[in-house]
Amino acid sequence: MLERRSKSNKKFMVLSALCIFMVVDHHTFTAFNLFGDLIPYNSFFMPLFVFISGYFNKVDRGTKMLPYIWKKIRTLLIPYAGLSLFAFGIELLMDWFKLGTPPEVPSWYLTYALERVATIGAFSPIVGPMWFVLPLFLALLVYAVLKKLLSKIWNSIVAMTVFCVLHLLVIYLAKTTDPEAIKYFLIPLKALFFMPFLELGIIYRDHLENLHERIPVGGKLGLMAGLLLLNLVRTMYLPNSYDIAFDSIDDLSGFTSPYLITPLESAAVGIIFWITMVDLIGRAFHESKFVNFMSCNTFWIMGLHVTFFNILNCILMAVSENIVTLPFFDAEYFRETEWYFWEISPAFKIVYVFVGILGPLGLKWLWDRLVLLVGKPFRKKTAAA
Repeated sequence: MLERRSKSNKKFMVLSALCIFMVVDHHTFTAFNLFGDLIPYNSFFMPLFVFISGYFNKVDRGTKMLPYIWKKIRTLLIPYAGLSLFAFGIELLMDWFKLGTPPEVPSWYLTYALERVATIGAFSPIVGPMWFVLPLFLALLVYAVLKKLLSKIWNSIVAMTVFCVLHLLVIYLAKTTDPEAIKYFLIPLKALFFMPFLELGIIYRDHLENLHERIPVGGKLGLMAGLLLLNLVRTMYLPNSYDIAFDSIDDLSGFTSPYLITPLESAAVGIIFWITMVDLIGRAFHESKFVNFMSCNTFWIMGLHVTFFNILNCILMAVSENIVTLPFFDAEYFRETEWYFWEISPAFKIVYVFVGILGPLGLKWLWDRLVLLVGKPFRKKTAAA
């Protein structure tokens, strides 16, 4: 988990850093809201993460499945488990601080946590954003097996068509089926929901990237303006303006548009818009060590930004109860939820954004230093030998 590398693909370095910024901004109820009135974050940013994974996913007939599976376990499931347990431990300490007594984990909590993992995909609300990992892991494995078995006849257009049909079927089931009936099928259904975006990343890498990059600046600006206009028209056409987005993918309950195709359209618009934006302005960040570090550690930010929101709230509560009363800080409400934000001013949400990004990155920096320090004696022995 030591991340000190310098990413060579600068465009996707910037894109992944931008995407995780949007996740944190969305979870603070949009302090910055970059073009969010016309391209809501929830209309594309999780498919964009899958698109990025697809872009870097290279499997074919020669792929050795056991090493491939182990790599995905090492890069996805082990960090998922480690960060989730760490966040849960911090949550217990914060509960002790908030309630004034050592928290007791009920005997039924393990069953409850395992059920959440098997359904939503995250065993505690404080690591709720980590629901994304298990469907992505399953989607990558299913894709790798299919690509390997069907490599001789694989056609990306045919595969994309099939994946889109399955994607639409998932949305249909989510909109028409009793949630309890699909409760234990949520992870495979979410994996199927993501499959078109996985293939789209591969199609972009293999067939579209060079064409896209050769579009002149004026053409790219026109493309982005056209996408904004398209979403404006779609927003006006849909029964409710926010139908263009889809909340609550973790339990597949947020598809409010009457049209099954809406999430696929919305995600495509958002992905094309932001990858074009990065093509235009991303060069300014290509040599940024911070953006590189942020891009390398999106996993830490995804897993721990809500934890750091709560650490900030604990500090605010300590100040309010022991030093000076903070206006509008609702300590009682904070004691009941992991999703509390001090509403002293809309601008204060910006503080949460920075804490949600810099907190996990600072912790990761300390972790890297510790790994280097602990490993130093072993490296010296190896060198001497």
